[in-house]
Amino acid sequence: MNITGQPATSLLDSVLNAQSTRVDMGVSVLKKAQDLQKQEGAALVDMLEKTGAQSGESGRLLDTYA
Repeated sequence: MNITGQPATSLLDSVLNAQSTRVDMGVSVLKKAQDLQKQEGAALVDMLEKTGAQSGESGRLLDTYA
């Protein structure tokens, strides 16, 4: 019995919609992880550059691009 008045979706349509949703979620999670890695990498480079601008205990500078 169909209460909503909309045509019933087939099992195949339901499976395809679920698979499409899983793929979309996976892509979104991957993009978020990549963005986070880019931010962390930029912060690390920034920290290394700031650290390299100060002389260490031995008077040597840290080469951030070695």
